[in-house]
Amino acid sequence: MLNVLLIDSNHYWSLGLSLLIVNQLADNSEPISFLLPENKDSRDIANIIFRDDLVTIHVDNKKSVCKYAETAQKEAQRITIHVPFLTKSQSLSDITIKIAKILAIAKADYNLLANKEESYWNFGLKKYAQLSDTENDVMILIGHGYNSTDISRILNRSRKTISTHYRNASRKMGAANRAEFYRYASFIAQCRRDERNTLCL
Repeated sequence: MLNVLLIDSNHYWSLGLSLLIVNQLADNSEPISFLLPENKDSRDIANIIFRDDLVTIHVDNKKSVCKYAETAQKEAQRITIHVPFLTKSQSLSDITIKIAKILAIAKADYNLLANKEESYWNFGLKKYAQLSDTENDVMILIGHGYNSTDISRILNRSRKTISTHYRNASRKMGAANRAEFYRYASFIAQCRRDERNTLCL
């Protein structure tokens, strides 16, 4: 079962998004459950969390759950992937395609996603430009509030190079302006180091 959490104060946005998700799963036997944002456990059990400008996908390794239920080591391994969900300038068909890819990733096997390069091929994502390591570092530093001068000093690169990395990252994510980019970057900067995986669709 896919557990989906929609976090947005706009009721009409949530309603429209839930209809698009249900339509994508109509031909599929995969059951879906929409979780209540008010429930404090919803974020922990959700497979997919839709926020204003981003989607978080959690894929658990169901095989890693300890064989002995009475032990304290019951935590499953988890891959967390964040997808920029900047839809203001996209058509409904583009949004629908993006939702279909998000659902496919959420339903995927943990081992299939463990190797990034392989997973890009398996999901047909190779054609989408992904953030380079340096672009990702620049995004995280921007999310922490550093300006281009600080970032150029930290990464030992020129300000022009940092600006180029920022523009490339912004374009790959589909950010329409600096505010959208900064909202996403600040969210990623607050995540744990092992949860900073960005997948551009």
